[in-house]
Amino acid sequence: MKPALLFASLLCLACAREDTAALHRRPIPPAAVSGWARLPLDAGAQRHVKGAWIGDAAGRSVPFLEAREGLWESRTLPLEHLLTGRDAEGRPTVEFSLKLPEGWQVGERETLKLDFDLDGRAPWVAQVKAERRREDGGDGGIFIAYDPPAPLHLYDLAPSGSRRTLDLPWDGHRYRLTLVASQGEAPRIRGLSARAETRPEALETELALDGAFAPEPGRPRTWRLTLPDTERVVGVELVLAPPAAPLAPEIHVGGTPETSRPWACSDLVWNLPALRTRSTRIALPPELAQTLTLSLPEGASPLSLRALVRRQTLILPVEAGQTYALHLGGEAKPAPGNLGALPSLRTLASAAPLALGPSEPDPQGVPHHIGADERARPWMPWVAGIAVLALAAVAWKLLKGTSAA
Repeated sequence: MKPALLFASLLCLACAREDTAALHRRPIPPAAVSGWARLPLDAGAQRHVKGAWIGDAAGRSVPFLEAREGLWESRTLPLEHLLTGRDAEGRPTVEFSLKLPEGWQVGERETLKLDFDLDGRAPWVAQVKAERRREDGGDGGIFIAYDPPAPLHLYDLAPSGSRRTLDLPWDGHRYRLTLVASQGEAPRIRGLSARAETRPEALETELALDGAFAPEPGRPRTWRLTLPDTERVVGVELVLAPPAAPLAPEIHVGGTPETSRPWACSDLVWNLPALRTRSTRIALPPELAQTLTLSLPEGASPLSLRALVRRQTLILPVEAGQTYALHLGGEAKPAPGNLGALPSLRTLASAAPLALGPSEPDPQGVPHHIGADERARPWMPWVAGIAVLALAAVAWKLLKGTSAA
């Protein structure tokens, strides 16, 4: 009887329970006006975005979207008043207006992806000077130059590779693009097509983070960058020791070269002071990571390497004066419906994002449910061992009783 009771007690230890230790929430200050709002995440919230949900003061789940690549379907935009030729300095130039679908406005997607039809003689590298203006007269009817954090380039270095597409923020009606030769002769622009996309990693990054950067032991021509924290890496800024002609490095994001696949870089980097041209930025698919490894061809070496970070942004409808909170550390509390089915979401071009407050206990959180099988698993060897001993004891008593008879 006693072995049976002991066995039952051990089974009770394996019953299901709820884990509330990890639950916490981050308050969101009230918005000044009702409507769409953006909520950029910091590094701490970014690590726990899986299973996160947003609740109001009563704990009701509020629907939201993640501003990620491919959130909304890519849409081809017809062009109007397309002009190609050369400017007063003889540089290839194209000018065009965008014809918007019915009901659309400027900024319905974050990015314009421009595909160039170019006629040039490789090898060539051309910097792109971009200007745009608005049709409503908000900019005085004059072209305003786009000032990116790093120069924009198109190139054809056959057979090393080519790049004939360009990403620009969609914040104007009419655009003018000029090619300025950095190497070889700038190609003639024969045509152009445009698509509207939501690709946050193609825009300006929020942070350029330094870390511990050193050669990888035992691996020639390989370096490792270790960041202070896990971040959503969307690219790197690599400065090569001059002179360095255009080349494509091998980059592993997270893990090690043995456990992770290299990113096939479509961007080239170079540093040619004699030609007064340099390119340092490489776009990567967004990934949470703390380490990056870089491998370069023979003879090339880095002067510096920084990780380009763009943390995830959540998009949600808010009411003025209402308090909300981002709930983390447990299961997601689903909100009914599909917010992405609404016809127009222009939040990514808006200003004044909301901010997250400090972490606090979460009485409204949904804890992880630890099932009986999951809790019982560590106990199973002990339970099995005790059961075997109990059966052995019973068998021994039976055997002794039989012998005595």
